[in-house]
Amino acid sequence: MTPVAEEIKKPILHISCVPRKDTTLLKISLSQDDLGILYRVTSVLFHHRWDILEAVAETASDGHVQDLFVIRSWDGAEMTENLLSQIRSDLYALFYEGKSVAMYLRENAKEEILVRKIGDSEASLKLYNPISSDFTVMDLRMKDTPGILFQITEALYHLGIDIISFTANSFDGKIRDSFLLRTSLTGEKLDEKTMFPMLRAKLESFL
Repeated sequence: MTPVAEEIKKPILHISCVPRKDTTLLKISLSQDDLGILYRVTSVLFHHRWDILEAVAETASDGHVQDLFVIRSWDGAEMTENLLSQIRSDLYALFYEGKSVAMYLRENAKEEILVRKIGDSEASLKLYNPISSDFTVMDLRMKDTPGILFQITEALYHLGIDIISFTANSFDGKIRDSFLLRTSLTGEKLDEKTMFPMLRAKLESFL
C-alpha cells in the first residue's frame, strides 16, 4: 500500500479586533513565530494611517503566535471590516507570499520612510540589561512622528533583534517608547560591548 502523503499545513493568519473608547485592540495569530513580526505589522499600519501604542507577543503551546496590538487611527477613523480584510491581505503577502516590506512600501508610494531623517536634537536613547530580567530594555524619548515606530522596528529587524513587548506613551508632542528585546539567534540579552553600539549607531542615523 502506498503511504499516505503527509498533510501539508497551510499557513495560518487570523486577525480580529475589539473596539475600545479611543483605541482598537488588534489580535493577530500566526502559525509560527518569526523575526520581524512587529516590523511587518508597523509597515502595514503605517500605510493605512494607524499608530501602534502597545504590542505584546505570546506563543501558545502548539507553536502558534498571538500578538496583541493597541492601535489608534491618525485621524480618528474606526476599524471597519473592509479595512481589517485589507490589512489581513497585506500581512499575508508579507508573511507567506515572499513580498518584502520595501517592495510593499514602494508599491504604495511610501518608500520615502525607508530613508527618512527625523532630525530630533532632543532625542534620548537608553539601553540597559537589568539583572532581574532575561531581556534588554530600550527606552527612547523623542518628538512624536508618524511612522517612527516602523523605522525603529526596521533597524531592530536588520540587526536580528526580537521585540518581546513594546509600549508607547505620548505627552506634549513627545513620545516615550519602551521595548523588551533579545537576540533572535540565541534568545539572550543583547551584548553590551557589541550589540549596544551597533544598535545605538543604527538608530541615531535617522533620529
